[in-house]
Amino acid sequence: MVDEIINAFYDSEHHYGYDYVYTVDNAPQNDDEFKLHNHSDRYEIVLFLTGNAEFHIEGNIYQSHPHDIYIARPMEMHHNCFLSPERYSRVVIHIPLNFFADNHCTELERVFLDRTPGADCQIPARIVDREMYHLLMKMNTYIKDGAYDIAKYVFLEFLYLLNQIQEPLTTPVAADRHITNVLLYINEHIDSDLSLDGLSERFYINKYYLCRIFKKVTGYTVNHYINYKRLLLARELHGRGQTLLEASTNAGFNSYAHFYRMYCKAFGTNPRSG
Repeated sequence: MVDEIINAFYDSEHHYGYDYVYTVDNAPQNDDEFKLHNHSDRYEIVLFLTGNAEFHIEGNIYQSHPHDIYIARPMEMHHNCFLSPERYSRVVIHIPLNFFADNHCTELERVFLDRTPGADCQIPARIVDREMYHLLMKMNTYIKDGAYDIAKYVFLEFLYLLNQIQEPLTTPVAADRHITNVLLYINEHIDSDLSLDGLSERFYINKYYLCRIFKKVTGYTVNHYINYKRLLLARELHGRGQTLLEASTNAGFNSYAHFYRMYCKAFGTNPRSG
């Protein structure tokens, strides 16, 4: 439960195109608030400040340290896993997908896109503390003072520096190397035939073991994970202008009726209104 919101800013009134929130949880728990999730319509940046937690993303695990930064793009399933109920504080920034085009800086989107799902997600504090941490703290000050234009320019500078990192980033620990490889394969072939038997044969894993470990690592059954990723892809393709039938087919659904049922169940609305 979030006990304290230091500063929350959403730009719907000022149209600056991003969401900046600085929050504190005095006794975080591994409950629904922090369950495995994704952001299908935006990128996420998290500046970890205090706490005892791991960041799990697409089968990879990153140990969190003060001033580490995490990034996630749409369709990357991730969550925090708390190792103890120590005070957890962080800055979270959400960036809508159209932000970079709207601000004529599409080159700054590269850091989210040019990487394998679940990899290169943690920028360690030794890099962040050079300049990026201070820029994010400046943003908080400017936003609280109502200096939204200045905060936006500082944010663009932060994104520029994020894209300039040349040195190796943190290497994650795989929750289970077999499942990490399966997840990578699913993400790379989401529009192809992905039966449980086929995955079991391809990776030489007993399908019952695969089901058990996959659910333990991701929180989803294999079929649920695949269907959810296909729904996210179909929604993205539809947003780019494809018809719902085209989008559902190109996302790997063999039946529009099946896509429709899955969409309504997952998002609580039908695809035409969603």
